Amino acid sequence: MAVIDEELPADWERERLPGGVDADRRPSFVAFRHESGDVRVRIAPPAPELERHSHLLTVTLFPGTELATTREIRSVTSEGRVGELAVEWMKLFDGRYEDPADVEDAAQFAIERVVPPDVVLDSLVTDDG
Repeated sequence: MAVIDEELPADWERERLPGGVDADRRPSFVAFRHESGDVRVRIAPPAPELERHSHLLTVTLFPGTELATTREIRSVTSEGRVGELAVEWMKLFDGRYEDPADVEDAAQFAIERVVPPDVVLDSLVTDDG
């Protein structure tokens, strides 16, 4: 993902996750974590065996905790385009994020600006306790 590596915002770094390589030694996904540790952006390549024929951009809040919430943001056919969308999402998030109390609001702000205009949004933030 050259687009992301060149434009990765300063507060983000590529995650090195075990098990992220398939049998052909191609990465099965690419993930980036915010310096707070509270947000992960993940790009999964097409997986025809799962009937997914496009690149999938997801965001996880509070990864690795019992509070973890994952949201599919966009599904696009081009690897370059999904990289651009990931960088755009990270920059939008960074523009709103000031401290850990802002994680959910900053994520929702970025989601609302990256999803296609014809998608009905459900919030990452739930009202159930």
